[in-house]
Amino acid sequence: MRIFTIITIFYACLYHSSYGQSVGASSLAKEIAAYPVGYYKKATEISQNLYNGRQYYMYDARAEEHQFFNERKWRKGVVRYDGQQFDSVAMMYDILKDELVIKHFNGDHILLQSEKVDFFWLEQHNFQRLESGKDVNEQMRTGFYDILYNGKTRTIMRRTKQRQEKIVDKSVIPQFPPKDFFYILKDGRYHSVHTKKSVFALFPEHKKELRRVLREPKIRFRKNREVAITRIAARYDELAKP
Repeated sequence: MRIFTIITIFYACLYHSSYGQSVGASSLAKEIAAYPVGYYKKATEISQNLYNGRQYYMYDARAEEHQFFNERKWRKGVVRYDGQQFDSVAMMYDILKDELVIKHFNGDHILLQSEKVDFFWLEQHNFQRLESGKDVNEQMRTGFYDILYNGKTRTIMRRTKQRQEKIVDKSVIPQFPPKDFFYILKDGRYHSVHTKKSVFALFPEHKKELRRVLREPKIRFRKNREVAITRIAARYDELAKP
Protein backbone atom coordinates (compact mmCIF):
# COMPACT_ATOMS: atom_id res chain seq x y z
CA MET A 1 0.00 0.00 0.00
CA ARG A 2 2.83 2.41 0.84
CA ILE A 3 4.68 1.57 -2.40
CA PHE A 4 1.53 2.27 -4.42
CA THR A 5 1.13 5.63 -2.69
CA ILE A 6 4.74 6.61 -3.34
CA ILE A 7 4.46 5.67 -7.03
CA THR A 8 1.24 7.68 -7.31
CA ILE A 9 2.91 10.73 -5.81
CA PHE A 10 5.87 10.24 -8.14
CA TYR A 11 3.68 10.42 -11.25
CA ALA A 12 1.72 13.33 -9.82
CA CYS A 13 4.94 15.28 -9.36
CA LEU A 14 6.12 14.29 -12.86
CA TYR A 15 2.87 15.48 -14.40
CA HIS A 16 3.01 18.74 -12.50
CA SER A 17 6.55 19.31 -13.74
CA SER A 18 5.74 18.73 -17.40
CA TYR A 19 2.56 20.81 -17.27
CA GLY A 20 3.69 23.88 -15.40
CA GLN A 21 7.43 23.81 -16.03
CA SER A 22 7.76 25.24 -12.53
CA VAL A 23 9.78 22.52 -10.89
CA GLY A 24 13.35 21.89 -11.97
CA ALA A 25 14.68 18.39 -12.53
CA SER A 26 17.01 18.49 -9.56
CA SER A 27 14.34 19.92 -7.28
CA LEU A 28 11.87 17.27 -8.41
CA ALA A 29 14.37 14.51 -7.74
CA LYS A 30 14.91 15.80 -4.21
CA GLU A 31 11.18 15.89 -3.54
CA ILE A 32 10.68 12.35 -4.82
CA ALA A 33 13.59 11.10 -2.73
CA ALA A 34 12.09 12.74 0.36
CA TYR A 35 8.79 10.84 0.13
CA PRO A 36 10.13 7.37 1.04
CA VAL A 37 12.15 8.89 3.87
CA GLY A 38 9.10 10.69 5.20
CA TYR A 39 6.97 7.57 5.11
CA TYR A 40 9.72 5.57 6.77
CA LYS A 41 10.02 8.09 9.60
CA LYS A 42 6.25 8.13 10.10
CA ALA A 43 6.08 4.34 10.18
CA THR A 44 9.01 4.21 12.58
CA GLU A 45 7.32 6.66 14.95
CA ILE A 46 4.16 4.53 15.00
CA SER A 47 6.13 1.32 15.54
CA GLN A 48 8.05 2.89 18.40
CA ASN A 49 4.73 3.75 20.02
CA LEU A 50 3.72 0.08 19.91
CA TYR A 51 7.05 -1.46 20.93
CA ASN A 52 7.90 1.07 23.62
CA GLY A 53 6.83 -0.99 26.63
CA ARG A 54 8.16 -2.99 29.56
CA GLN A 55 9.90 -6.27 28.95
CA TYR A 56 7.86 -9.36 29.68
CA TYR A 57 9.59 -12.31 31.29
CA MET A 58 8.33 -15.76 30.40
CA TYR A 59 7.62 -17.48 33.69
CA ASP A 60 7.12 -21.24 34.09
CA ALA A 61 8.45 -21.63 30.54
CA ARG A 62 9.34 -25.30 31.04
CA ALA A 63 6.03 -26.33 32.55
CA GLU A 64 3.78 -28.59 30.52
CA GLU A 65 0.76 -26.38 31.18
CA HIS A 66 0.86 -22.67 30.49
CA GLN A 67 -0.79 -19.34 31.29
CA PHE A 68 -1.67 -18.32 27.71
CA PHE A 69 -4.77 -18.39 25.54
CA ASN A 70 -4.95 -21.60 23.49
CA GLU A 71 -1.23 -22.20 22.88
CA ARG A 72 2.16 -21.10 24.16
CA LYS A 73 3.08 -19.94 20.67
CA TRP A 74 3.36 -16.60 18.91
CA ARG A 75 0.43 -15.96 16.62
CA LYS A 76 -0.16 -13.04 14.24
CA GLY A 77 -3.02 -10.82 15.31
CA VAL A 78 -4.47 -7.31 15.16
CA VAL A 79 -4.36 -4.82 18.02
CA ARG A 80 -5.65 -1.28 18.46
CA TYR A 81 -3.17 0.39 20.79
CA ASP A 82 -3.09 4.01 21.91
CA GLY A 83 -5.45 5.03 19.11
CA GLN A 84 -3.54 3.21 16.34
CA GLN A 85 -4.38 -0.13 14.72
CA PHE A 86 -1.54 -2.55 14.01
CA ASP A 87 -1.89 -5.63 11.79
CA SER A 88 0.12 -8.86 11.67
CA VAL A 89 1.62 -8.44 15.13
CA ALA A 90 3.14 -11.50 16.80
CA MET A 91 1.34 -11.79 20.15
CA MET A 92 0.31 -14.01 23.04
CA TYR A 93 -2.43 -13.35 25.59
CA ASP A 94 -1.45 -14.09 29.21
CA ILE A 95 -4.82 -15.08 30.66
CA LEU A 96 -3.53 -15.47 34.21
CA LYS A 97 -2.38 -11.84 34.43
CA ASP A 98 -4.85 -10.54 31.81
CA GLU A 99 -2.04 -8.96 29.78
CA LEU A 100 -1.21 -8.83 26.07
CA VAL A 101 2.38 -9.62 25.10
CA ILE A 102 3.91 -8.89 21.69
CA LYS A 103 7.19 -9.91 20.13
CA HIS A 104 9.69 -7.21 19.17
CA PHE A 105 11.68 -7.42 15.94
CA ASN A 106 14.80 -8.17 17.96
CA GLY A 107 13.12 -11.07 19.76
CA ASP A 108 12.30 -9.29 23.02
CA HIS A 109 8.92 -9.84 24.65
CA ILE A 110 7.09 -6.56 25.18
CA LEU A 111 4.21 -6.09 27.62
CA LEU A 112 1.58 -3.66 26.36
CA GLN A 113 -0.12 -1.26 28.76
CA SER A 114 -3.60 -2.74 29.14
CA GLU A 115 -5.31 0.63 29.56
CA LYS A 116 -4.07 1.62 26.07
CA VAL A 117 -5.39 -1.54 24.37
CA ASP A 118 -8.89 -1.01 22.98
CA PHE A 119 -9.17 -4.47 21.43
CA PHE A 120 -7.18 -7.23 19.80
CA TRP A 121 -7.99 -10.08 17.41
CA LEU A 122 -6.22 -13.34 18.11
CA GLU A 123 -6.97 -16.74 16.55
CA GLN A 124 -10.40 -15.58 15.32
CA HIS A 125 -11.38 -14.26 18.75
CA ASN A 126 -12.25 -10.64 19.40
CA PHE A 127 -11.04 -9.46 22.80
CA GLN A 128 -12.16 -6.03 23.98
CA ARG A 129 -11.13 -4.14 27.08
CA LEU A 130 -14.29 -3.32 29.03
CA GLU A 131 -14.34 -1.04 32.07
CA SER A 132 -16.25 -1.82 35.24
CA GLY A 133 -19.21 0.50 35.79
CA LYS A 134 -18.91 1.89 32.25
CA ASP A 135 -18.97 -0.91 29.71
CA VAL A 136 -20.00 -3.70 32.08
CA ASN A 137 -21.72 -3.94 35.48
CA GLU A 138 -20.06 -2.44 38.54
CA GLN A 139 -19.36 -5.83 40.09
CA MET A 140 -17.61 -7.09 36.96
CA ARG A 141 -13.86 -6.61 36.69
CA THR A 142 -12.19 -4.27 34.23
CA GLY A 143 -10.23 -6.27 31.69
CA PHE A 144 -10.30 -8.16 28.41
CA TYR A 145 -13.51 -9.97 27.46
CA ASP A 146 -13.95 -12.36 24.56
CA ILE A 147 -16.91 -11.12 22.48
CA LEU A 148 -18.67 -14.36 21.61
CA TYR A 149 -21.78 -12.81 20.09
CA ASN A 150 -22.17 -9.12 19.28
CA GLY A 151 -25.88 -8.93 18.56
CA LYS A 152 -28.60 -7.24 20.62
CA THR A 153 -28.34 -9.95 23.26
CA ARG A 154 -24.59 -9.54 23.48
CA THR A 155 -22.68 -12.46 24.94
CA ILE A 156 -19.21 -12.08 26.41
CA MET A 157 -16.78 -14.34 28.17
CA ARG A 158 -14.02 -13.60 30.64
CA ARG A 159 -11.28 -16.19 30.36
CA THR A 160 -9.17 -16.73 33.45
CA LYS A 161 -6.60 -19.20 34.71
CA GLN A 162 -5.35 -19.97 38.19
CA ARG A 163 -1.80 -20.96 39.00
CA GLN A 164 -1.58 -24.01 41.20
CA GLU A 165 1.30 -26.24 42.23
CA LYS A 166 1.64 -29.94 42.86
CA ILE A 167 4.63 -31.87 44.15
CA VAL A 168 5.88 -34.80 42.06
CA ASP A 169 9.06 -36.58 43.15
CA LYS A 170 10.01 -33.56 45.26
CA SER A 171 9.65 -31.28 42.24
CA VAL A 172 7.17 -28.40 42.00
CA ILE A 173 4.94 -28.72 38.95
CA PRO A 174 2.94 -25.57 38.07
CA GLN A 175 -0.55 -26.02 36.69
CA PHE A 176 -2.94 -23.53 35.12
CA PRO A 177 -6.55 -24.79 35.26
CA PRO A 178 -8.96 -22.50 33.38
CA LYS A 179 -12.02 -20.90 34.92
CA ASP A 180 -14.36 -19.08 32.55
CA PHE A 181 -17.20 -16.65 33.24
CA PHE A 182 -20.09 -16.03 30.83
CA TYR A 183 -22.34 -12.98 30.68
CA ILE A 184 -25.42 -12.20 28.60
CA LEU A 185 -26.68 -8.66 28.06
CA LYS A 186 -30.42 -8.31 28.64
CA ASP A 187 -32.51 -5.32 29.71
CA GLY A 188 -29.44 -3.10 29.78
CA ARG A 189 -27.39 -5.22 32.20
CA TYR A 190 -25.10 -8.22 32.01
CA HIS A 191 -26.32 -11.40 33.66
CA SER A 192 -23.89 -14.05 34.82
CA VAL A 193 -24.75 -17.48 33.44
CA HIS A 194 -23.08 -20.82 33.90
CA THR A 195 -25.66 -23.57 33.82
CA LYS A 196 -28.27 -24.38 31.19
CA LYS A 197 -30.97 -23.49 33.70
CA SER A 198 -29.52 -20.02 34.33
CA VAL A 199 -29.45 -19.29 30.58
CA PHE A 200 -33.03 -20.40 29.91
CA ALA A 201 -34.20 -18.43 32.96
CA LEU A 202 -33.34 -15.23 31.08
CA PHE A 203 -35.72 -16.13 28.24
CA PRO A 204 -38.77 -17.81 29.79
CA GLU A 205 -41.09 -16.80 26.94
CA HIS A 206 -39.00 -18.76 24.40
CA LYS A 207 -37.66 -21.59 26.53
CA LYS A 208 -39.25 -24.32 24.40
CA GLU A 209 -37.85 -22.99 21.11
CA LEU A 210 -34.43 -22.37 22.61
CA ARG A 211 -34.10 -25.93 23.86
CA ARG A 212 -34.16 -27.08 20.24
CA VAL A 213 -30.99 -25.08 19.58
CA LEU A 214 -29.08 -27.63 21.64
CA ARG A 215 -31.21 -30.71 20.98
CA GLU A 216 -31.13 -30.84 17.18
CA PRO A 217 -27.34 -30.54 16.65
CA LYS A 218 -26.79 -32.52 19.87
CA ILE A 219 -24.75 -29.85 21.65
CA ARG A 220 -23.86 -30.90 25.18
CA PHE A 221 -24.03 -27.82 27.35
CA ARG A 222 -21.50 -28.85 29.99
CA LYS A 223 -18.89 -29.91 27.47
CA ASN A 224 -19.29 -26.90 25.19
CA ARG A 225 -20.71 -23.97 27.12
CA GLU A 226 -19.16 -21.41 24.78
CA VAL A 227 -20.99 -22.66 21.67
CA ALA A 228 -24.21 -23.48 23.52
CA ILE A 229 -24.61 -20.09 25.19
CA THR A 230 -23.69 -18.22 22.01
CA ARG A 231 -26.24 -20.10 19.90
CA ILE A 232 -28.99 -19.63 22.46
CA ALA A 233 -28.42 -15.86 22.57
CA ALA A 234 -28.33 -15.57 18.78
CA ARG A 235 -31.49 -17.65 18.41
CA TYR A 236 -33.28 -15.55 21.01
CA ASP A 237 -32.56 -12.41 18.95
CA GLU A 238 -34.16 -14.09 15.95
CA LEU A 239 -37.25 -15.08 17.93
CA ALA A 240 -37.59 -11.69 19.62
CA LYS A 241 -37.63 -9.69 16.39
CA PRO A 242 -40.84 -7.63 16.08
